[in-house]
Parts: sequence; C-alpha cells; structure tokens
Amino acid sequence: MTDILQLPGWDVIPPVRLEGGQYVITANYTTPDTACQKCGVIGRLYRHGTKTLMYRDTPIHGKPSVLAGTVQRYKCRDCGETFVQVPAGVEAARRMTSRCVEYIQEQCLRDTFTRLAEHVGCVEGTIRNIAGGYVEALNAEYEPYLPVWLGMDETELDGSLRCILTDVGSNQPIDLLKDREKRTIVGWLWKFRDRTHVKGLAIDMYKAYKDAARTVFPGLPVVIDKWHVLRYANEAVDTIRIQAQQSLEDRVRMGWKRNRLQLLSRYKNLNEKQRFNLDAWLANVPDLHVAYWLKESFYDIYDAKTKEEAAELLDAWRASVPARMRRAKKDFKPLLTCTANWRDEILAFFDYPITNGYTEALNGVAKVISRNGRGYSFPIMRARLLFKPKRPKHQALKLERGRDPSVRPKLLAKFSNTCQSCGGIYEPEYLYVTRMGPFMEGEPTVNATLLCGTCKVRFHTEGIKRHDSHST
Repeated sequence: MTDILQLPGWDVIPPVRLEGGQYVITANYTTPDTACQKCGVIGRLYRHGTKTLMYRDTPIHGKPSVLAGTVQRYKCRDCGETFVQVPAGVEAARRMTSRCVEYIQEQCLRDTFTRLAEHVGCVEGTIRNIAGGYVEALNAEYEPYLPVWLGMDETELDGSLRCILTDVGSNQPIDLLKDREKRTIVGWLWKFRDRTHVKGLAIDMYKAYKDAARTVFPGLPVVIDKWHVLRYANEAVDTIRIQAQQSLEDRVRMGWKRNRLQLLSRYKNLNEKQRFNLDAWLANVPDLHVAYWLKESFYDIYDAKTKEEAAELLDAWRASVPARMRRAKKDFKPLLTCTANWRDEILAFFDYPITNGYTEALNGVAKVISRNGRGYSFPIMRARLLFKPKRPKHQALKLERGRDPSVRPKLLAKFSNTCQSCGGIYEPEYLYVTRMGPFMEGEPTVNATLLCGTCKVRFHTEGIKRHDSHST
C-alpha cells in the first residue's frame, strides 16, 4: 500500500477511515527520543506509556484530514520529569503537521480565511493566527525599492483611502501605505538615501502627491496620467446627454441610454453604420453635438507630436468652450479647472509619455481583495496585494488525442501523488489529468497537470480525462 502520510518516522496503520466528513489516518511514531526535554541529559530516559494525539493535516480527496498519532511518553531517571515526545514533521503547539501550516501560509494569500478554514477543517481563528505570523515574517523580510518611474494612486480599503505605490516601468507593486497624506508619502520617500536614479512620478490630480514630489524631488518631472484627464471630457458629454434626455418619453430615453457608448467612443473608431446613427442623433440635439465634438477635439490634443503643439491645441480648446458649458460643475467646468491648475503636469506627458495604467489596475485588484475578505486588517490586505504567490506554470506534455499510455507514469513521477491545486496527497486512481487549452486535431502538444476531484470541479469543467483512461 502507498504511504499516504509520507512523513518520516511514522508507520501508518491501515485502513484510512472517513469519519464525520474528514479522513482519519492512524499512525505510530517509531523514532525514539534520547535526550530529556526538561534537563537535556542524554541516555537516561525510559518509556512511560504512550499517548494518542490528533494533528491536523493537509486536505485529502478534497476533504479535511487528521492524523491520529500514537507517540511515546518518557520519564527521565535524573530529574524525574515526564514528557511526551515531539514527532518530526509536526508543530506540537498548533497540533498540526508542518506541511499543513505551510499550506495555510501559502493559501492565506490566495483564498479567504473562511473557505480555507473549511477546507483544512479548523476554526477561522487558527487561520488568522497563522496568517498573521506569516505576514509579519514577510513584512520583516520585504524591502521596498525606489523605481525609475514611481506611480502613485489611492484606493479605499477598510474604510480609509490608502496610497498605492508601483513601479510603472516594470509593472510591479512596491508598497501600500496606511493613508495618502503628504507626511506619510514624504516619510516613505525619505527612507531612500539614493534617489538620483529616479526620473519622474506618474500621479493623478491629488495635490498631496505633487507636494510630496516637490519636497523630495525638486525639479523632477511629475506626469498626470492622461486617462484621469480624458475621463473629465467623457463625463461632461455623458452629463449633457442625461440633461438633454430628461424631457423625452421613456422609450426614447432608454434608447439614448443604450447607445451612450457611441458618444464615449472616438469618431474615428466607429463603423459606417454607427457614424450614420450618431450624426443623426447629434443633428437633433445641438448642445450634445457641441459637447461631443469638444470631447473629440480634446482627445486630439493627445495626438500632438510635441509639447509645444499640445500646448497650442490646449489653449485653443479652452477658448472654444461655449460660455453656457463653463458654469455648471456637471459639464466642462471640471475639465477647464483641472487643465488650468495642472497644466504643467498634463503637458509633461508629451515629454515623458508614461501612464499610470498599471497602478489603476492594481487598485482594482485591491478592491477585489477587500470585497472578498470583509474584515481583513490592513496588514493582511497589504500582504495579499504585495506578496500574492505566482501560480506555477503548467508543464507541457506530448499527448496525441489522449492515447499516450506514458502520461500517467510521467505525471506521477514528476508530481508524486499530489494535487497541484490544493497540495493534498491522493491515491493515483483519484487524480485527474487536466488538459489546459483547446485539444484539436493535428495539435500533438497540450499542457497537462494533476488535480483531485474537488479541484477539478472548482477550476475546470471541460477537457478532463480520468487517469486510468490514459493507461488503457
């Protein structure tokens, strides 16, 4: 029988039982102790009975598992104290195997604590304690760096606005700060003695970011991400559309709403039918016609070849905005205000055409983390954003229409009897070969890996064959 436990020094006593929705593995620990745990004297121990302890282990077949381990009790002839031996491969204080703790540490940055507790078969507080210690260790080892181009943005996490710092040149997260105040950002920047390699910062229109940059990097370029500017133009057009459709009947108003994306698209990107419909629409609504072409001409500024040309186009555009569209905060006034207050930083884009798109994408990731794990503390959310482990690449195996009888032994030899998703140990007949990507005629190579039944259902619904189907 295959050693399902695979821990050194343990002898498994078959059979493995399924009790109360979890697998129970009975085993004896056979490696004797030689030194007293109390006084440290060697060779003065004698056996003093046995004790059965329960150790939580990694999941098996998608179910929690527990090791019912019989360990030896000893008594020391010198000091007279008794103790229970601590087996290899377990953490006695947590009553878990070491690999179970490692499994929780790895998965706590991927899955929610509640689901991980259900998967392992322990209480959520245990997961939080292990994750908290793991995060502290990661933070102690982590050393943020100052990139050539630093991206700054904020996102709301745990009820507060946090500052996200990224390397926009190599698309890497650098740090997540507790707030977005100037003193916090300046304090973080001052930690780096060597700042000569920094070429500039990419930010949105938040004054604290610019002030922090001016304090620590006087004279260094600060670039406003162009999408933060362009969105004001889109918002102005959409607002004027909403105002214009208020007096229309419901059927027409809903038609305008469904076709709003045509207003927000560039005219040059529309097909012939869309242009015809848009022209007819704008011809009947004068204010919307003016707003749309103001938006288009503002987009054209970013097509300029030089900074000087862009400055001329910007000045001409500002002068072309009608007076009736300059007054309300819901039309072009916000765009006129930001182009006046942030003119230098907006035009700096034409000298340094870099965007903050990666930082914005990371904001979305942070929001998903916060939404999926309600109640996470700030250190946990920071760790999940910065230290989330990368999934291993699937190994490519040559497989011709699923008839290669060598697939099963190759995978078992490479990965042992381990599910490549949850890390559980399984008998070969309970593992599945998962094919990644389309499997077509004339395509001899696919990616394959091993999954247990639970992970197969969770991650894949098609293209899966049982192991034994490849060995026939």
